[in-house]
Amino acid sequence: MTCHARVIAQLREAGVRLTPQRAMVLEALFHHPGHATVEEVHRRVQAQSPYVDLSTVYRTLALLKRQGVVGELHVEGQPARYEAVRAEMDHHHAVCSRCGRILEVAPTALDALREELLTAHGFHAHLVHCCIPGLCAECAAAT
Repeated sequence: MTCHARVIAQLREAGVRLTPQRAMVLEALFHHPGHATVEEVHRRVQAQSPYVDLSTVYRTLALLKRQGVVGELHVEGQPARYEAVRAEMDHHHAVCSRCGRILEVAPTALDALREELLTAHGFHAHLVHCCIPGLCAECAAAT
């Protein structure tokens, strides 16, 4: 079963009605390389159906985010970006504060932090889809 099919099954199991508009938004995210803005998703959906408006895309992304099948990434000074959550591709993000470059970070990279929080404080961290700000190599070299 493909990731896309698993997500559709997950939504149906949760009682979410999969309208054609919702399916197009989901499809746009699954076929977008990287992280898409709302406007990028809207353009892809409108290529299939010019009658889907921007507010429908916003509402659909909010619904899919609440259902846990879409991740949202916020970078200061930039529009929110979205991506389809794929179980086999869990990752975090390192985001350049200057140029906005987004680097994907393996989920295991934060294992030591998760363990430290548990050991030192008894805190069970849910480190899912974390965003770490900083400078990419090029921007750091330019300073």
